[in-house]
Amino acid sequence: MEQKMKWQSGMSITNSAGTINPTSLGYRYTIQTTTVILPEKVIGQTFYTVPFAKFVPVEVGLAAWMESIKINTGFRLAGNFFQGLSSLNAGGSQIARVDVGIAPVSVAIDTFTGGYDYTIAEINKALASDNWDVVSDKMLALKEMNDLGLQATCFLGNPSDQTNFPGLLTNGNVTIDLTTIPQLINSMNPAQFSTFVSKVISVYFSNTNSTMMPDTFVLPYTDWNGLGVPVSANFPNVSMRTWLLNEFKEATGNQNFQILPLAYCDTANNSPLIGHYRYALYHRDPRTLRMFVPVPFMLNPAGTANNWQWQGVACSQFTSPVIIKPAEVLYFDHA
Repeated sequence: MEQKMKWQSGMSITNSAGTINPTSLGYRYTIQTTTVILPEKVIGQTFYTVPFAKFVPVEVGLAAWMESIKINTGFRLAGNFFQGLSSLNAGGSQIARVDVGIAPVSVAIDTFTGGYDYTIAEINKALASDNWDVVSDKMLALKEMNDLGLQATCFLGNPSDQTNFPGLLTNGNVTIDLTTIPQLINSMNPAQFSTFVSKVISVYFSNTNSTMMPDTFVLPYTDWNGLGVPVSANFPNVSMRTWLLNEFKEATGNQNFQILPLAYCDTANNSPLIGHYRYALYHRDPRTLRMFVPVPFMLNPAGTANNWQWQGVACSQFTSPVIIKPAEVLYFDHA
């Protein structure tokens, strides 16, 4: 997601498809004798960025250059507390015995490689424009591509392989609730808002079989931006946003509960994988979900075979978020 770039009194440098029009770019452009080229660094594009580690615990450096990770999950298979209640005369015959087992959760690792190239002529043409370091900009663009790709993978996964690389918002093992949030929260009247607040934590708690409380609620930015209005005429000094956060803290007994707005939850930014507004309520803990970055972005020095053409290559390794305990994550959808 990026802003449309414009130049010369608002003229767009993107074409009808929304991509950069190559005919508008280059080293040559018209200047006059009274034109000054600012010496500051070239101003780059703006992209939507979000620290995804704030949403999902991220582990960096583990399993570098491997192809997969196995996470062992343990289960108590037998044993009943009340079977262990016995008299002093029962001896060992009434000792309650337990048994346990483990099951692996498999996490696929993917590898990204990207590169850039340049020639001696390209460098000198860029230098002639006084303030453009074309090689540095290509390196930064490559790093930006990697970072934005990891960000998209974290939330939406790989659009071509949702089986092995689902995102935080697109995991097929997570239950989808279609009734608790039937409309944007900020569009609810006081009665509807009160009903939603009274139900949502209970719905989550029931989904975990009454074993876990959530600590994170992710919602569309469209909804977040509208929650600054008073919760009702009776409480004109309290916004819906403040009321919701306070109620979540009180209901869960967790003063660190967080509400996080996310653009990927909006319909316009998650199609066609989701195609509607999606909310996520979950327990943000490495035992519930996590993401791995075995190899952080690594930029190798550019090399040449002829001292005229140069090529640089970068790489990284990553997984999508693995939801180890799907019952501790719950989606809420509405059109």
